[in-house]
Amino acid sequence: MLRLENHDPVARLVMNHGKVNVMDIEFCRELIQHLEALESDSCQALILSGNERVFSAGIDLKRWLAEDEDYIEPFLMELERVMERIFLFPKPVIAVIEGHAVAGGCMMAAACDFRLIAPQARIGIPELRVGVPLPMMAIEIMRFVANTKDFQDVVNAGRMFEGREAVAAGLANEVVSSENLFERAGQVARELSAIPAAAFRMTKQQSRAPVMRQVMQNREAFFAEFLDIWRSPVTRASIQQYVDERLA
Repeated sequence: MLRLENHDPVARLVMNHGKVNVMDIEFCRELIQHLEALESDSCQALILSGNERVFSAGIDLKRWLAEDEDYIEPFLMELERVMERIFLFPKPVIAVIEGHAVAGGCMMAAACDFRLIAPQARIGIPELRVGVPLPMMAIEIMRFVANTKDFQDVVNAGRMFEGREAVAAGLANEVVSSENLFERAGQVARELSAIPAAAFRMTKQQSRAPVMRQVMQNREAFFAEFLDIWRSPVTRASIQQYVDERLA
């Protein structure tokens, strides 16, 4: 599902889960295992990428529909853990968005320190159009990266942003041609890893501390209702309709 390349000094973690890198519980757990191993590893920075077609298309909705209710809560908890582990990873993380980053794919990219996007690539979180709310961790990460004027379009309207639009909205840092994406990612990785590791880690931890406080203060209050919506027959019917119309 994930392939680790170019281990030292910059590691590259390639998502390789089906055609569009959909996220299921096994994918989330494997990604977390890689992140945990790389935290204490000798690598100085991490590049996270998908393929030329898609960074990640987000949650595996077909798998979600095929499972019973017992799958939903553990999966959503692992999904939040993925976002949190990327967001708090103590070394620089650079996302290479060569293809589309949709829903959970957008969340993963936003959790990275630096995001490079191809001109034709699109990024956004259309969950609300499907009828499901975002995890608290995702909302706060989006609040952290998105420009204030675009936050509502990103979170509530589910707008997708392409190339330069994504940079203007705060969802990406630079637009880079597809053929130069990985070269530029390597440059950014080297620039960020040149910062003394302890200083980078501490600064990153401090800058993200308000986000984590907000998540911890509000996650429990909203989680029961959040889970009820994901489990509801209305949501299941809405997702089924979306899959039938868009993913059949």
